[in-house]
Amino acid sequence: MMRPVVVLNASYEPLTTVSLNRAVLFLVKERAVVVEAVEGATIRSVDREIPLPKVVRLVKYVNVAYMHRPRAWSRRGVLERDAALGCIYCGSKKDPTVEHIQPISRGGDPRGWTNTAVACGPCNNSKGNMSLREWGRPLRYKPRIVTERDTLVLAIAKAGVDPVTYGLA
Repeated sequence: MMRPVVVLNASYEPLTTVSLNRAVLFLVKERAVVVEAVEGATIRSVDREIPLPKVVRLVKYVNVAYMHRPRAWSRRGVLERDAALGCIYCGSKKDPTVEHIQPISRGGDPRGWTNTAVACGPCNNSKGNMSLREWGRPLRYKPRIVTERDTLVLAIAKAGVDPVTYGLA
């Protein structure tokens, strides 16, 4: 069973997610303690029984200065960022593609968070190489830069833990 486990700093600040194996290693080496466990599930060895962790907290504080650093741009990142919002022009969630708001051929940043967004196939094809002014349709939302914290919130939610519980709403 390889499900992610949320790792909190000693101050209960979320740091990352790790594999179940790595979390158990933290617990065995006494580098972490279980904060939240899967109800009724345990991991057994010859000499101990450990609750199956969902969230662990490190015993020693780790200094983290990178949480608000921008994440490297990726197509997958754009699709994940805008998945819930849908097409930037019409709102459709069908046939998602990555759209360059300012076309690359007209000086738009090919790998910029604020120049890329999700657009449905029909809107992306219709806009083609035109600028927003030429095409005449407004943006439904403003694309934003994705930070390390944003990806951590997604990872925590995928691990089955409520991000609001740990102050990430």
